[in-house]
Amino acid sequence: MKITQLSDLDCHKKLVPLIGAFFLFAGCSEIGVDPEVRFGLIILFAIISFVAIFTKPILGIYAVSVVSVVFSPPIRIGFVNLYFHQWVILVALLASLSSGLILENLHTKIRSEINVPMTIFVGSLFLAMAHAPNTVIGMKSFLYVGVLIASYYLVLLCINTERHIQVFIVLLLTATTGICVLSLWFHGSGRLGSLVLRNPNSFGNFLALVIPFCVSLLFHGRLTGGQKLVLVLSLVLMFVSLALTFSRSAWVGVFLGIISLSVMKPRAPVFFLICGIIAAGFLFSPIQKRIFKDIHDPGAQYRITKASIAYNKFKERPILGNGLGSFHYEAQFSDIWAYRAHSTLENNYLLMLAEGGLVEFFAFVYLIITFGRKTVMFLRKIKDPFLFPALLGSVASIISTLGAGMFEDTLFFPKNNWLIGMFMGIVIVMGRISDESIKADNSMEVEGGITASLN
Repeated sequence: MKITQLSDLDCHKKLVPLIGAFFLFAGCSEIGVDPEVRFGLIILFAIISFVAIFTKPILGIYAVSVVSVVFSPPIRIGFVNLYFHQWVILVALLASLSSGLILENLHTKIRSEINVPMTIFVGSLFLAMAHAPNTVIGMKSFLYVGVLIASYYLVLLCINTERHIQVFIVLLLTATTGICVLSLWFHGSGRLGSLVLRNPNSFGNFLALVIPFCVSLLFHGRLTGGQKLVLVLSLVLMFVSLALTFSRSAWVGVFLGIISLSVMKPRAPVFFLICGIIAAGFLFSPIQKRIFKDIHDPGAQYRITKASIAYNKFKERPILGNGLGSFHYEAQFSDIWAYRAHSTLENNYLLMLAEGGLVEFFAFVYLIITFGRKTVMFLRKIKDPFLFPALLGSVASIISTLGAGMFEDTLFFPKNNWLIGMFMGIVIVMGRISDESIKADNSMEVEGGITASLN
């Protein structure tokens, strides 16, 4: 017998505190219990969380939106060592897949016009992993980008209504604002980081994902006066935090994201915001120095050196690349100190070319072009006062992270890329919700016409 009322059960409300207890307990790196007991308790709470998310799949989305920003230490279970939010995504994805299989609506939920290009891109990653110089590092690299892909499909499986998107946005913005407050409150003498994203560049690139989305909601959403005031205060905190990260890649991303907003939907306030950002770059001395004078600092020189190395590796094997994770793995054998000591390549596109060659790079380009075409179609047809600014903001945020990806590995960094996947999924879901709304309106019009003719 098919279970048809899973989402109507009330038991998930009673299990929410237990999920929170699991999040807290699993993340405690120093707890005074035997490791075997701790492992058993983690498994117990994981099972309880699985059941809760299986009953109410959207809980997985809500959980990720909070824990990935507020509390996500690395957790080792067996030989697998992942960040806490990655475990949450994994449990939520398995629970949502199981729920979809039982309800026999899995195919309907994951159906999307970008499934084919997404499959091709995943296939290119598998191909690059097959000839990785080190299997373990190759698998880890696949899992890093796998967070993005899993998050995308998690959204397709879990989000069904505007209400789900609204709650997700509120949780994400609340968590982000809270982290900005804490980061500014405890800010020391160095560049600004956060509790989870301790590296300033990581924190900056996370803000580069959230800020364009908030700007779209502020200037294109139909908000009340109180809602606008709260959003403005949050944006001020985010912009201040972004400035204090001194992350040039994040600054580039935010600038391109807001430029894209002004192109897709021109508004005078967005233009003035762009002017303000440019003025800050020229008038605020620390930002001016960071943009125009620090090009010769060690961080910038390391990036230039590693970009040159990656390009040379690509020229050696231009078709299939050197294998997934190869750039990081081969750093230990290099005579160049900048490469050996800083083995991360801060460029999405050179990394794909060096490790996966033209096959992986063009698979990604195909995915982005297909996604972009669907996005343009949605922007033309969606008129809903909530869905349109949320769609516009999601697209601007994706453009922001693609821009920042010229100077950081935003697509391959698991502490940030989950949000890229979710924004991509939200774009597809909003198109689906809009189509269902149009069909419902047309059906009502037909029924009204039939009733009128009969009368």
